[in-house]
Amino acid sequence: MDPTRRLPKTNPEDLMAMVRRLVVSKTNVQSAIRHAVDELLRLASVRYYTKQFTQKELNAFATHASRYFELYLPTGSIEIAHTQRYSHRTGKSELCILATRALAPGAVLELKGSMADLTDDEEQDLKRTDRRHSYGGIRRDFSVIHSKQLKKNHLFLGPARFVNHDCDNNCELFREGRYITFRVIKPIAMGEEVTAHYGDGYFGKGNRDCLCETCERRGVGG
Repeated sequence: MDPTRRLPKTNPEDLMAMVRRLVVSKTNVQSAIRHAVDELLRLASVRYYTKQFTQKELNAFATHASRYFELYLPTGSIEIAHTQRYSHRTGKSELCILATRALAPGAVLELKGSMADLTDDEEQDLKRTDRRHSYGGIRRDFSVIHSKQLKKNHLFLGPARFVNHDCDNNCELFREGRYITFRVIKPIAMGEEVTAHYGDGYFGKGNRDCLCETCERRGVGG
């Protein structure tokens, strides 16, 4: 939420080495993930970031990190990829989720996320009108979800947040215990993007500013 914040950098190769060890590990999945998370917590930049954490916060951070490591397991069915679909609106390359094998309706994806409440100041910041990056006067960065039930915005955290909107979505969001994840509702081919429906008015009235592939194909939206 704070683009001016600066944290110590980590050598990407150190992170890649962790992922490689996870992928080729011969131990059971949970042990391999725990080992990867322990390695992550020992990095100097992560130690700096978490030095003031309570044990509860540190445990939450470790759980959050494990959700990302799970995506790299060879048994998985999805991957995080880049998309340029929104670049002219956001000014940067965005991320999406692609299927690495065919997925049938009813399949539950190994994507996990959680909702975090926004402070009043963060809520006000979101409501500042920014014509280049806003929909209906509210800035959207695709990680903010509006709860109709609670009538407020939430920050969507975890790899599940990289599932983008499509007006003809192929997945639905649902709760599985403490986590939020996605279930396939239409056949998804290998290499096809995994999509959800953010709501009928998320991208302006009637989603008139929507940038999804379906709207592009229909010649409507943004």
